[in-house]
Amino acid sequence: MASPNGASSEAVVRDSLRQIANLDKGLQGGNAFIEINPDARENARALDRERADGKLRGPLHGVPIALKDVFDTSDKMQTSAGSSALVGTPAAKNARVVDNLLKAGVVIVGKTNMSELSNFRSDTPVNGWSSRGGQTLNPHRLNGQPAGSSTGSAVAVAQGLVPLALGVETNGSIIAPAAYNGVIGFKPTVGLVSTEGVMTSSRLDTVGTFTRTVRDAAQALDAMTETNHHTTGLTPDSLVGKRIGYTPLPELSADDAEDPDIRADRQHFADALTLLQAKGATLVPVGKLAEGVSDDTYDSYSLALYADVKQKLEAYLAGREGLPVKSLSELVEFNERNTGPGVPDQGLLTMIKDLDVSDHVREGLWAAISPIFKDTVNKPLTEHKLDAIVSNFLSGSYYFAAAAGYPGISVPSGMDDDGMPTALHFYGASLNEPTLLSVAYGYEQASLAIREPAFIPGPG
Repeated sequence: MASPNGASSEAVVRDSLRQIANLDKGLQGGNAFIEINPDARENARALDRERADGKLRGPLHGVPIALKDVFDTSDKMQTSAGSSALVGTPAAKNARVVDNLLKAGVVIVGKTNMSELSNFRSDTPVNGWSSRGGQTLNPHRLNGQPAGSSTGSAVAVAQGLVPLALGVETNGSIIAPAAYNGVIGFKPTVGLVSTEGVMTSSRLDTVGTFTRTVRDAAQALDAMTETNHHTTGLTPDSLVGKRIGYTPLPELSADDAEDPDIRADRQHFADALTLLQAKGATLVPVGKLAEGVSDDTYDSYSLALYADVKQKLEAYLAGREGLPVKSLSELVEFNERNTGPGVPDQGLLTMIKDLDVSDHVREGLWAAISPIFKDTVNKPLTEHKLDAIVSNFLSGSYYFAAAAGYPGISVPSGMDDDGMPTALHFYGASLNEPTLLSVAYGYEQASLAIREPAFIPGPG
């Protein structure tokens, strides 16, 4: 992730800021950024002085990055989760993961737009919309699905504005925008990366990354966790001997058979399986993850999740100094006073505010459902002695990996007939990031499927 052609950090950061101003904020830009760091160039100059003095912090030295608008930073930027109600005094200190990245030498050029309050505002959420940042667009097809909630971070990387952007996922908020915007989206095991100082929504939240290469994702994970082993498996023969599970695709319905996007996604998945096998992997068919998960389990998951959201948001609002609202009730009242045409409702946020679930009941729900979701992934991994499992993104496998708290990575697999990306989802066992990154790297290097955005107008 080093500066291209030996360019200074200041030059790279200056180019990033210029592209944000001219492309991202242009008439056909993605509107990925919600705020720019006014001190970015000075910070880059300081890192250039370090380099000139012989101090090199590592592969991220002087690299411009972006942060989803949920990471506390003790600079001049806001941390608002996209909400106009949370604009006030900047945070008093950095999130721990931000400190780790700054220690590795990054330059934060800005914060990215997102689905407001991590998509816990509206009953009918608009992915990539926030009251503070407006609507983020998919740069491949401007009217296409941008996905959420870490929308702006995915779009910033897709547009080439930064090589690395951070997101946070509860369930799908990294994997989905990465897939729809055609970049690498990496979600580590829950708890591997610190969430201290991050505006999280539940105990399942994990800090992850958007990049254009798997190697960049691995280097970023090393920096975020202050380790140095996540790139060791990124070798030319990384797929040789790997046992990879997959779920055979069912027969298409008559309607789906007429859908060119679904046909393209399925064809790219079939091509990917052929490629993985050709590069030395052993493919093992496994059952659907959803088998054995009851409707009651899904209902309990939603209730436990919303109860977590209430607890996490109430605690964050009460603990942050200098915000105009200090509770969910005040947040809902602010939104009521500041509604208007085109502004999404706040039905979901209101329901969460009014939720009456005791801590004892909430903990009991998680104790009951967590083992069920973990087993959906553990069972095929153990029974078939698998290194990882792969699916096409549209299968929804990311839901189960996220509910289990396990790592996953979205890798581009091609483009459909409408000019929208397709993607694979690789996932695996808890804390098995090195193997998962190795498998994803092997596919990425063999397929070279990532594409530059075309900014195509028209329907998605």
